[in-house]
Amino acid sequence: MKDDLVKEHIINSSVAVFKKLGFDKVTMDDIAKAANKGRSTLYYYFKNKHEVFEQVAEMEYLSIIEPAKAKIKKSNNIEENLRFYNEIKLKSLIDKTKEYTFLLEDIRQDFNIAHCLFIKLRHIENSIFQEILTWAIHKKEIAPINQENRQFLAMTMVTVYNSLEKEMLLYGIIENMSVRIDWLVNILIKGLKYDQ
Repeated sequence: MKDDLVKEHIINSSVAVFKKLGFDKVTMDDIAKAANKGRSTLYYYFKNKHEVFEQVAEMEYLSIIEPAKAKIKKSNNIEENLRFYNEIKLKSLIDKTKEYTFLLEDIRQDFNIAHCLFIKLRHIENSIFQEILTWAIHKKEIAPINQENRQFLAMTMVTVYNSLEKEMLLYGIIENMSVRIDWLVNILIKGLKYDQ
C-alpha cells in the first residue's frame, strides 16, 4: 500500500517536470527533486525516466477518457452517448495538447510509447462502446446484435476514433473534427437502426 502511494506521488510530481522541460531534457534528478525523494528511492520504483514517462502519459490519457466516460448514461439514447463521449473526449484531447505540448511531442517521437499507450487504453474504450451498444439494444433503439458481433463493432468503433485521434496527435489537428465525428455517428446509427 505504501509502495503504491510513493509510486503515485512520484508520477504525479513528475508531470510538472515533463510539462516544463519535455522528455529529452528531463533527468532522473529533476524527477527526484520534484517528488522530494532521493535518487535511490526513485530507482527502487522505476528503472529510468522512460518508465516514469510511460506512467505519466497513461495517467494524462486517462484524464482525457474519464470526463467523457462520466457523461455516458443508460438513460441517454445511443446518439447522445456516442456524441457526448466523442465530443468531450475530443475537447479534452485538444485542451490537453494546448496545456501539455511536450507530452504530444514526446509521444510523437517515441512510437513505442504511443503504441503501448493506445493498446492499454483500447481495452477500456472497447468496454465503453460495448456498454453503449448493449444499452441501445435493450432499449430497442437499434437492431439486435449478437455478443460476438457487438464486440467486433465496439472494437471497430474504437479503432476508427483512435485512428482519427492518432492523426491529430501525430500529424496535427484535423479541420472540423467535431463535425466529422458527428457525421460518422449519424452514419453508424443509421446503419444500426431497424428500418434501413
